[in-house]
Amino acid sequence: MKKKKVIIICAAMIVILIAAVIVVMVLKGTRKGGIDNEPEAPVSGESNVLVAYFSWSGNVQQMSRWIAEETGGDIFRIVPEESYGEKFDPCADRAKNELDNGIRPAVSEHIDKEIMEKYDVIYIGFPVWWYDLPMPVWTFLEEYDLSGKTIIPFFSHNGSSNGAGSLDTISNLAPNSEILSNDAISVRGSDVADSESKIKEWARKFTVNKGE
Repeated sequence: MKKKKVIIICAAMIVILIAAVIVVMVLKGTRKGGIDNEPEAPVSGESNVLVAYFSWSGNVQQMSRWIAEETGGDIFRIVPEESYGEKFDPCADRAKNELDNGIRPAVSEHIDKEIMEKYDVIYIGFPVWWYDLPMPVWTFLEEYDLSGKTIIPFFSHNGSSNGAGSLDTISNLAPNSEILSNDAISVRGSDVADSESKIKEWARKFTVNKGE
């Protein structure tokens, strides 16, 4: 009887171990590598809408392009001077260190002050990193005077569907702007590819291109 119990316990442990290995493999398999570190074409200021985004895996980049298509807005990518690379773990470690130490990474692309003044509405896109805003977005928001502008957040996540601390951070970094935090759209990273209609429907609620 004792031997039978031992066999049952060992079998159960093996099943649990196999299940754990499968979960880890699935999680690793869902991790996307980093995309290129290239900017979008220069913005013109011909629209009163700007879609500014930071993207590492490409999810937020895709969301941004759909929003720009729907609103007629200019699109601007926040590009760090030093790329976060293609591998997940080094990227995550660097992001954690920057957040913990308040490091604002330098960015390689900028918008002229005169052009920035033309935008009334700014859609700001980002992935939620370590329950907060990625530090390159801190750099972007602190670079410009966004007083009087309407800022509409959108983001991808892997569990922090409410944005964790990121929306409060935006409010703190742009205190003289109208932040539509309650209207932000949140999409799980693995669902972005199938979310075009959802994102475009959301985007069109807020604004139309000037001149229409």
